[in-house]
Amino acid sequence: MTDSQHQQHLPLSIFFAILAGVSYTLMSLLGKFIGGQTSTDTILFVRFAISLVLLVPWLIKDPHKKLKVEHPKKLIWRSCFSLLSFGCFFYALKFVSLSNALVLNNTFPLFVPLAALVHSNVKTSPKVWLGIIVGFLGVLLIIQPDIHALDPYALIALASGIFAAVAIVMIRYLTKTVSTLQILFYYFLINTIVTAVILPFQWQSLPSDILLLLLGVGIFGALYQLFSTLCFAKAPVRVTSPIMSICTVVSGLIADYFVWQQLPNLLSFLGILCVLVGGTLSIYFGQKELATR
Repeated sequence: MTDSQHQQHLPLSIFFAILAGVSYTLMSLLGKFIGGQTSTDTILFVRFAISLVLLVPWLIKDPHKKLKVEHPKKLIWRSCFSLLSFGCFFYALKFVSLSNALVLNNTFPLFVPLAALVHSNVKTSPKVWLGIIVGFLGVLLIIQPDIHALDPYALIALASGIFAAVAIVMIRYLTKTVSTLQILFYYFLINTIVTAVILPFQWQSLPSDILLLLLGVGIFGALYQLFSTLCFAKAPVRVTSPIMSICTVVSGLIADYFVWQQLPNLLSFLGILCVLVGGTLSIYFGQKELATR
């Protein structure tokens, strides 16, 4: 569909983008609350398993047709990179502020052109590179490296953005032969199986309040997946992705302030702005370039 065909749905798409951003932040907030009391694998298992269960009704009708896909190896690789992304993100959440973790996770638009270059030798326009440079300046301002120390947990949060970018590039090529729901189903299935295999080695008895918070992580993760899918279906990605990222980061800043009484220092705040502006430029010009091909 063309951009003009999507315009009538733009207000609804923006609404879904806001809901997706807030859902992602709430999932992350609950993950940070329980991060020190349970393993990262436990959080990941619940995150994927609940979303998988919610997709079962879609599968029940004509399962043979819906399970048959081309390029199963690419689906597996895409799921692995997404799992690495979420694993790095939830692990880093234990040690860095919620807002910084969300910003560094949302650097994926800066890495998508680099991942596309390596994966498919796709060249990037100078306008997109401008956004990448601005965004990387923001990353440096957030991490604030010096000669004596570099926060390893901030780098792990940044790695979540890199792995997410690789997964996104792979999704773009998978959607040519595989439906969105098939991609999501195998994504949840594969990652539920992988985390379930690891789970017995890291399992610990959890009180009921932590189990409820874990359930919240899974529910808000599923809501994020639902709202982001609806959002991208009803308006161009170059318009909705920046809105979603901004809502995610802003709601993270609000949560940091009201829950932990934390605010970023001036350099970190400037870095957050640079990452958001750089990501927006990368998405906007990158999508426009794709539309002209």
